[in-house]
Formats: sequence, structure tokens, C-alpha cells
Amino acid sequence: MAFHPSRRAFLGQAVTALGLAGSGWHAGAATPRAPNTPRVLTAWMRGEQSWAGVWTPEQTPRGVALPARAHQLLVLPGTPGNAPQALVLARRPGEYLLRMDPLRGKALQWHTMEDDRYLGGHAALSANGKTFFTTETDGDTGQGLIAERDLHTLEKLREFPSGGIGPHALLLEASGTLLVANGGILNLPETGRRKLNIGRMDSNLTRLDVQSGQVLAQYRLADHYLSLRHLAFAPDGTLGIALQAEHPQPQDRQAAPALALLQGDTLRTVDWAVGQAPDAWDGYAGDVCCADNRFWVSAPHAGWLASWSVAGEGLQTQALAGAGALAAGGERWMVGGDTAALLYRSHAPQPQRYGVALPWDNHATLLSFT
Repeated sequence: MAFHPSRRAFLGQAVTALGLAGSGWHAGAATPRAPNTPRVLTAWMRGEQSWAGVWTPEQTPRGVALPARAHQLLVLPGTPGNAPQALVLARRPGEYLLRMDPLRGKALQWHTMEDDRYLGGHAALSANGKTFFTTETDGDTGQGLIAERDLHTLEKLREFPSGGIGPHALLLEASGTLLVANGGILNLPETGRRKLNIGRMDSNLTRLDVQSGQVLAQYRLADHYLSLRHLAFAPDGTLGIALQAEHPQPQDRQAAPALALLQGDTLRTVDWAVGQAPDAWDGYAGDVCCADNRFWVSAPHAGWLASWSVAGEGLQTQALAGAGALAAGGERWMVGGDTAALLYRSHAPQPQRYGVALPWDNHATLLSFT
């Protein structure tokens, strides 16, 4: 695929129009918050305009206008005396990165992607905290890539193959290796979100040596229509993987699992028992997190939240229309829906419910309680 300067020029104009200095947006003065109120870093849509910033209950979200929808928002390591910062990654096939001050709703630095490189929507900090890794696609060949970027300039330092097509989420392991969910699905800007290779998709989980870029191990599920998408670690090192089914037949998508587990060198699905899959499941898991020693998976299309023990047992479900972004923080975790967000606490019998005027988009991070 050749580079299309008109598309990059349009993005550059959009970034300029939004303001390189990055003035924030919010409606009215902040109202006093009740004690122990959650503060969540996320993205949202206001009409046709995308935003990223901070959500707190009963307040208009405060944030930065974006040239296109965001996906992951990554909190960056802070330095004493400086305001916290976050990295905003465009949704795949993405073309911008943004460093922002989330608490002041201010854009600090924009970066337009290099020629023929498109973001996969996720990033992970390196072990030394001075660089970060992004999942990307070579727009000319469709090859999945991992780029290492400078944390301060956002410029690419190097890149190496991701081990597959359509790399999406990635996590750094305690050993320093990198786990990458290659979703197996090819998307390119000229065709937007259209999936170009479903009949040939080959999703895998790849472990990479971050120094050499060498593939150390690859794991695949037997069902090649299951796309490995989002990742979360449990305290014992078990990896939970949210799945999205691409089967042509609706009955196959309805029977498809929502979660896979990597335990040691064994990758397996957590299958539904007979009649256990909720109605309208349709094989689409949105986000995943680990909290209270359980994996939690959201299903935005079906409108529910499901959880399993780290061993993949003891299914529990909670209805929530549009359940999507999950935000975990110690013994408290949240899920955002179309009109409500639920706050869970360990050992609490029921979650606390908050109204949501502008639904969270894709992912969220629990910043603090104030």
C-alpha cells in the first residue's frame, strides 16, 4: 500500500485545528466531590467529536479534543513535583499519539505516525520507563510490528516484527519479555474498519525478546476464527485474554468462548457450559481486567459483565447495557456502560452505581479516589 499524503495532511490539519498547545475543554466550574469519589482516565464521544480526559461522577468530563477516536490511554511514570501525564493512542488503524495532562485537560504533545505505519491501539512501558512499545502495522505489506519509542519525544527508535498480523494489546512480563496479542485481522486506512482477511486470519499470542526482537514462543488456539485481543495478568502470573469471534455463522459466534488463559505454556479457552452463554453474546468480548483474584470480561454488544476465577471457574454475570471499558485498581474496579458505571469493592455485596452521560470509549484507567 502506498503512502497517501492527503490523509496524513488531513490529520495534521486536524491536529493543528485542535491546538498544538492543547487547550482543554470542560463545562463550567468543578463542583465539590464527595469523599472517596473515583476519578477515571478514559475517552468518550460528544456528538461526532472524540475526547480524552478524566471522568468523575456527576461532573462533565474534562478533556482534550481528538482528531479521531482513541483506544488505550496509558498513564506515564511521574516525576516529583510534576503533574501526572498520560499517553493517548488512536484506535486502529491509528495515525496519532498524544501526550496529555489529564487532570488539567491539556494536550502537551502531538505525534503524527510515520509514513505507512498505523497504530494497533495499545502501548506498554519498557522496564526502565524511558521508552514504550506500540503495536503497529506496515501499511505496505500488512506485517505486524512492534515499535520502541522515546517516552519524551514520542519518536520511533526501532521496530521489529510482532510475530503476526493485526497486533493489538501487549504486556511486559516480569522477566522483561513482551507478550503480544496478534489478533490476526488486517485493517488498513483505505478500507477503515473492514476486515480484509477473515478467511485467512491466524491469531496468536507471541512472546518476544525486547532486546533482539526474536520470537521466543507462540501460542495458538485450535479455532482459528477466535481473535486474541486484550490482555490482563493475575497475581499468580496467569494471563487472561479477551476473545472476539469471527465465525461466519451466528450460532458458532454464540457458542464461542469469551476468555482464554495462558498458564505456563498452555493456552486454553474457558468454554461455556451448556446453556451458560448469555443471550445475544455473539462472540464479542470488549475489555478484560483482573481484580479480586478474578478475570472480568465485558461484552458491550450483549450488555453484560462476566467473571471467572483465575483458574477459569465459578462464572458470575452482571447485566449492564453497553458494558465496555474496565478499570482496575487494587481492591476496587469499575466498568462503564451506556448510561451507568459500576464500582466494585472486594467483599462488598453489591457494586455502587453512578450515572454516565457520555459513555466511556474502549478502555479506562482508575486514577485515584479523591
